[in-house]
Amino acid sequence: MRRRTHRSGKPFAAFLAILLMVTGSLTDLAAKDGSVQAVVERLNTTLLDVMQSADTLGYRGRYEKLDPVLRSSFDFSFMTKIAVGRTWNDLDETMRSQLVERFSQMSVATFASRFDGYSGERFEIFGEKPGPRGTIVVDDRIVRPNDPAVGLNFVLKEQTNRDSETDWRIIDVMLDGKFSELARQRAEFSAVLKKGGFDELIAALDQRIAELGASS
Repeated sequence: MRRRTHRSGKPFAAFLAILLMVTGSLTDLAAKDGSVQAVVERLNTTLLDVMQSADTLGYRGRYEKLDPVLRSSFDFSFMTKIAVGRTWNDLDETMRSQLVERFSQMSVATFASRFDGYSGERFEIFGEKPGPRGTIVVDDRIVRPNDPAVGLNFVLKEQTNRDSETDWRIIDVMLDGKFSELARQRAEFSAVLKKGGFDELIAALDQRIAELGASS
């Protein structure tokens, strides 16, 4: 697996400040059942399978295998809304749907590009802890035989699905417990929106998706 360091990412504290504005009050959720960790365990299993079959699958095969699992594990709609920021309120439903779909495709493409090989890695979940405003942080780690472990801490938020049932979805990933991917994306999206608005952001996302596919 190729690890790419995001030096432009903001600390997790920056993401917490964003999250405080959009979710409810802090609750001790550590006593919840295993459904929270089950989301991460399922994702880990899929990622490991993709890594072990990376060469056989190729980029397109990895993408197709990851797509349904990531879409059912992540709350891409919520993440897109946070990444877009205040501009979200100015968009109609069609524009919002387009952004959510591009964001989803970019996220899947990113995973398909990064998890592109296997060298004896394994995933370990060390537990969970209450996060801000009703979220739960699951401490996950990729243990590598010849290199330091990589922290992939997942922030999950409870939501209501179409059947009026509640489940947990990932809303952010913290690399090494320090850098919020969602905060990084918010900063990038903000810069693009200021430069060229909605059309510019769609074009930038399309370009990024194409680049990820071409480089894998």
